[in-house]
Amino acid sequence: MVSRVGWNMPELREFAKNVWIVDGPNVRDAGIMFTTRMTVVRLSNGSVWAESPVSVPPETLQRITELGPVRYLVAGTPRHVWRLNDWHALFPKAELWAPKATLFTLKKGNLPLAGTLGNEPPESWAADIDQLAFKGNRLIEELIFFHKATRTIILGDLIQIHPIVKGKHVRNALWRIEGVTSPHGGVALDFRLSFTNRNLARKSLEKLLSWDFDKLIIAHGACIKKDAKAFVERAFAWLVHR
Repeated sequence: MVSRVGWNMPELREFAKNVWIVDGPNVRDAGIMFTTRMTVVRLSNGSVWAESPVSVPPETLQRITELGPVRYLVAGTPRHVWRLNDWHALFPKAELWAPKATLFTLKKGNLPLAGTLGNEPPESWAADIDQLAFKGNRLIEELIFFHKATRTIILGDLIQIHPIVKGKHVRNALWRIEGVTSPHGGVALDFRLSFTNRNLARKSLEKLLSWDFDKLIIAHGACIKKDAKAFVERAFAWLVHR
């Protein structure tokens, strides 16, 4: 169960040309505190694509709508599907897209999905954004997106970077055990252990690394604006080295 427990003063911040990020309220998931982040992309046709939407104040929402009509609301990971609900109410004509449902899918209500996300991007945004379903994990099949023009990877939970916080001893110990502490971060231990089909996962990684990317947006931790491919290669070294 996820509950909102904090607020990060969400503002629309430009990350690259036609790509913005917004940090939303903190949430508690299974007793653990997580930050939230959404990615907003203005497509070449002038419409707006929003991934993992977060709660925002009216001023930020107005800035987003000024970018263009909001036509696509996307959850890249099963853990973020519940976040589509509020934005569906705001933009009822926008298409809703989510990954394959699993036991770990967090969903509220009966969302009228336009489709299930897979390895091929819908025609609606294929000219601007490529994607892949990172396979090999029955619990969570996360979608990773590649914004071609800015060479930016967009992902949700697979890679995380959590800072060590003074006085938060239990939390800090958890992130150390998971192997996702700042500055290096990585793929959390529980994620790594739940990849039961490593061959499928390696094929997904091969496609990911075939993209010519240099920037990385993640949901939990600091984003990377340079040399992101080397960072991603290090994060998935556990999968390459058998």
